[in-house]
Amino acid sequence: MPEQDGGFKVADKRLFTEEGNLREDAARDKVEDKRSDDSVPDLGSGGRARSDQDFPMTFQTLVFSLSTTAMMQLGILSPPEGGPQQKDLAAAKQTIDILVILQEKTRGNLTSEESQLLEASVYDLKMTYVKVSQSIKL
Repeated sequence: MPEQDGGFKVADKRLFTEEGNLREDAARDKVEDKRSDDSVPDLGSGGRARSDQDFPMTFQTLVFSLSTTAMMQLGILSPPEGGPQQKDLAAAKQTIDILVILQEKTRGNLTSEESQLLEASVYDLKMTYVKVSQSIKL
């Protein structure tokens, strides 16, 4: 039967054959799909998006991220893209408050390691906030 151009193409993207075996071209198709996926945002890792293996999101990662943000807002750390340290005490207070809310809402649901990390982070940030805000008033 002659092949006709119907205006659309059907591609079998199933990973397994009817017998339940992995299709030979399934792994290759999957890799090519990931490489050509333009909808994945570039997260600053050399032109490619970071995968979960590159930067796994954990509770500790969340606490570190918020703590780092607060330290930048307090003017203790420089922004990752460079430039001068800038103080934004209102934003720092808000970020610290977010960590306090997180601490309150997760109480009793964290591992001892997670709880200690969060408690130490909140304490250190509060003390740093007091020191920075007092140095500005003088």
